[in-house]
Amino acid sequence: MRPFFNLIVVCVSFLMVSFMISSCNNTTKWAEYTSKEGSFSVFMPADVKKTDKKYGKQVIHFVTWKPSSFALDKFKLFEVSYTDVPGAVGADTARLNILLDTSISNRKKDFTDLDVDAQPIVLNGYPGRAFIFQQSRGSTVTIVKECIVGNKRYDLTVISKKDYPTNIEMNKFFNSFHVLR
Repeated sequence: MRPFFNLIVVCVSFLMVSFMISSCNNTTKWAEYTSKEGSFSVFMPADVKKTDKKYGKQVIHFVTWKPSSFALDKFKLFEVSYTDVPGAVGADTARLNILLDTSISNRKKDFTDLDVDAQPIVLNGYPGRAFIFQQSRGSTVTIVKECIVGNKRYDLTVISKKDYPTNIEMNKFFNSFHVLR
């Protein structure tokens, strides 16, 4: 009888901890983030971190949200990055497509050496490229969408855990992105 009772106590304790963790994770606050420097607005989890990274002469600006290590529930990352591109790219469709193809190919290399298909998209009215990557044995799904508007390249990335209902939050993030004029 004692081992059965211990098993019940362990199961109830596990359920209580799981409930507490999921309750904490569901309190992520969302807010509209506006970047005057990046000339964009997007709805994403609040408490973002801004960083800049220099690659040669090019500076890429990042706006990133990651959950605390205790709060890894459905999502691991929401991120928007932007960088300047030559101003005449948008005027020439062929050059724009070449730059988009090159950019998305380089971005795929951040996640895998495998050949992942990228698709042409229209991101809220802006021509772009996108890919979805999930390793067969991994526990995450990565979605990257890029577009070029004017003289800026924007990259929107979400990394979420597999098998969680995350469509509402991801759609909220991707569908809210727009460039400020």
